[in-house]
Amino acid sequence: MADTRSDPTRDAFIHELRRALNHLYDPTVLPRSPLARLCDADPGENPGSTLQRLLIDAIEALKPGNQVPPDSKAWRVYHILYYRYVEQFTQREVATDLALSIRQLRRQEKAALDVLADYLWNRYDLEHKAHLLRAAPDQAEQGEAPPEAGPASYSQELEWLKRSIPSQRVQVREVVQAILKTVAPLVQESEGSVTYELPDHLPPLTAQPTAVRQALLSVITGLLRSIPRARVNITAEHHLHEIYIYIRAQGSPDTLTTLTENGREGLNMAQQLAHLCEGVLEVLPDSRGFTVKLAFPAAEQIPVLVIDDNVDTLRLIQRYLAGTRYRFIGTPDPAQVLELAQQTSPRIIVLDVMLPGIDGWELLGRLREHPKTRGIPIIVCTILPQEALALTLGAAEFIRKPVHQQALLSALDRQLGPRLKESR
Repeated sequence: MADTRSDPTRDAFIHELRRALNHLYDPTVLPRSPLARLCDADPGENPGSTLQRLLIDAIEALKPGNQVPPDSKAWRVYHILYYRYVEQFTQREVATDLALSIRQLRRQEKAALDVLADYLWNRYDLEHKAHLLRAAPDQAEQGEAPPEAGPASYSQELEWLKRSIPSQRVQVREVVQAILKTVAPLVQESEGSVTYELPDHLPPLTAQPTAVRQALLSVITGLLRSIPRARVNITAEHHLHEIYIYIRAQGSPDTLTTLTENGREGLNMAQQLAHLCEGVLEVLPDSRGFTVKLAFPAAEQIPVLVIDDNVDTLRLIQRYLAGTRYRFIGTPDPAQVLELAQQTSPRIIVLDVMLPGIDGWELLGRLREHPKTRGIPIIVCTILPQEALALTLGAAEFIRKPVHQQALLSALDRQLGPRLKESR
C-alpha cells in the first residue's frame, strides 16, 4: 500500500482495528464497529460475525510456513497477534511467554498491528472504502448505529454463540439456582412455583454456559406462562456419558394444560440452544402437564500428564486445559514420569523431548515399552522439526511449538474414541 503512515484515515483505521481486536468476542461491540461497514457481509449474516471471521482469518494468513526459522520476525508478529487477540491473553502473559519486557512487547505489538493493517488494507482494497471510516465519528455522535448493525435475528445470535463462546464445564446446580432468582418475579405474578431436587454428586456437563442457561430459562418461562398456577419441578440424573435434566410442570386439576404460543416459542428456542451444545430436547408424555427432558454431554475429567522442563510452558498448557474436560498433571522432572503415571493413571501423555540431563527420544522409547505406560498415547510437543522421527519412535501425534490451544485440544481429542470426542 502507499505510505499512509501520517494519513489521518489510516490512523482512524488503526484505532478501530485495535478496538475491534480487543472486543473480538463481544457481540455488543463488534457488530457496531465502523470496520463492519468495510466488510462485504452476506445479507443474512450478522456483520459482527463477518468481521470476527475476517480478522481471525487475516491473522492466520500472516502465519509463516514451517520453513521460516522460529525466531524470525514473521513468527514474532504472528505470535503476538494470535496470543493477544485470538486467545485474548493479557500483555503481561504474552510478554512472559515470549520472554519480553512489557515495554518491548508494547513496541512490538504496535509493529505487529501495523503489519496486520497493511495486510487488510491491501487485501480488501480499503483505500477506496476509507470514506466510510471517515463518516463513522459523525454518525456515532448522532447516536446512529451502522446500517448493518441492526437487531440480529435469533439464528444470527445462535451463530454468534456457536463461534464466539467455547464449551466449558457447567455445574447444573449453579445454573438452576441462578435461574430461580431470575424467574422469581414471574413466579410470583403467575401464582406458580419452581422447585428443584438435584443429586449431591451430579457431574458437570460440557456446554456453552450461556446457551444452557437460556435453554432452561426459555422452557421454564414458557411453562409458567402457559399453565395457570404452574408447579414446576427440576430434577437431573447422570446416565452414562450424558446429564439428563427434567423440567416437569403441572397445573391445578381444573386447568387445561395446553401450551400457549409463547410456550411453544420458548420450547423451540430451547431446542435450538440445546442443539448448539450437542444436546437434545424432548417433550415427554404427561397426562397432567408437561415434562421436558434436556440431554447434554457429561464432562468427564480425563487426566493428561505433561512433561516439560519449561515451567512457563507447563503453566500455559495448564491454562489451556482449564475449564475443559482434560485434567492437567504436569512435571518439569522426567524422573517423576513413571511414578506420576502409576499414581494418576493418565489417559494421554504430552512430552517435550528437549529435556536437560536426559535424551528425550530415549525417554519416549522407554515410555512406549514400559508396562505401565506402553498403552498410553504420547503426543510429542517440541520446537524441533522432527515429526517423522517422533512418529517412527512411537508417538501418537506431533505438535510443533509454540503450541496453540485449539491445536492442543484437537490433538488430545484425536487420542480418544468418537463417543468421548463429542463431550468436550
